[in-house]
Amino acid sequence: MKFPFFDLSRQYPLIENDVEKRFSELLKSQRLVMGDAVTQFENHISDWTKIPHCISVASGTDALVVALKGVGVNPGDEVITPAYSFFASTGSIMFFGAKPVFADIRLEEYNIDPTDIERRITKKTKAIMVVHLYGQCADMDPILEIAKKHNIPVVEDFAQSLGATYKGRPAGAMGDAGATSFYPTKNLGGAGEGGMVTCVDNAVADRMKLIRVHGMRVRYTHEILGTNSRLDALQCAYLDAKLPFLTSWVSRRAQIANLYSRELAALSDKITLPKVLDGRTHVWNQYIVRVSDRDNVRKKLTEMGIPTEIYYPFTVVEQPVVQAEIRNIDSENEFPVSHEASRTSLALPIFPELTDDEVGMVIEGLKIVLND
Repeated sequence: MKFPFFDLSRQYPLIENDVEKRFSELLKSQRLVMGDAVTQFENHISDWTKIPHCISVASGTDALVVALKGVGVNPGDEVITPAYSFFASTGSIMFFGAKPVFADIRLEEYNIDPTDIERRITKKTKAIMVVHLYGQCADMDPILEIAKKHNIPVVEDFAQSLGATYKGRPAGAMGDAGATSFYPTKNLGGAGEGGMVTCVDNAVADRMKLIRVHGMRVRYTHEILGTNSRLDALQCAYLDAKLPFLTSWVSRRAQIANLYSRELAALSDKITLPKVLDGRTHVWNQYIVRVSDRDNVRKKLTEMGIPTEIYYPFTVVEQPVVQAEIRNIDSENEFPVSHEASRTSLALPIFPELTDDEVGMVIEGLKIVLND
């Protein structure tokens, strides 16, 4: 029996009536840009995350660009960021006209290695972009200490880690600004593109609010250079309808993760399982394992009808645009940990509506393949 890696159609019936009611009311009112639906969602998610300022924007990538501009990064500046991540982290820096400076990761968590940051700081460094990958926060205390020492702002990319915490502090509220995504595959996914910038500081919040509306506070008066990155009211209504279920959905993801970890523990000599590190909570946007013969293992699982994905098959520094515009970087030698992760990591299915039977099929399939 085949089943999907991810399937939102299983989730939609839970919110269908509420979404249709909200959409109908909005379409009749024709208040489709900004307005009460946007404010209501921003207030609700601020309450849920415990982050004072939650500002909706048009996409997760827009959120990164707005956050960078919000903390004062300008074209030509350098931004330190991990060599292993989804490309949007680096792409937003480059699109903005700044230069990414890469640091390696820690293999046990897939997040930036704080010990590899400080040696990469120069006079041109104007931000550190931390990525909280797969659902778990990076080791923020040493990163924030380094940033404070050098007076450098920190931007948190928590596109995959909404709701995760580090020593009781929420992702998106520890640095100077945060950016997350509401792409449909995220734990809180919209009906299309969407994102959010976050912060604690009132002045940074005010600046990011201006940036998302062409730098305009008073109509037709533009104080700073901004862009059009408003999240429309229909998306906010959709997300607001899903938000009350998010805690239970994350709990179910954790339940699935625990099933995988318990049942695959006996194969620890053949597969490396993810860890929840001390002082951190994990929201399990992805369940990532590592196997040495990754591509062959995946091929055999596919033949058995078991879906998997690879996040990500290459380091960011190997991407053609980075090689062409930054410099020709030897990923394996310069960023060996990131390189290893890209060649060995494998994502197993994990979403709230995945059944225990389907989880069992993944487990049994892995046991067969790895014991072959």
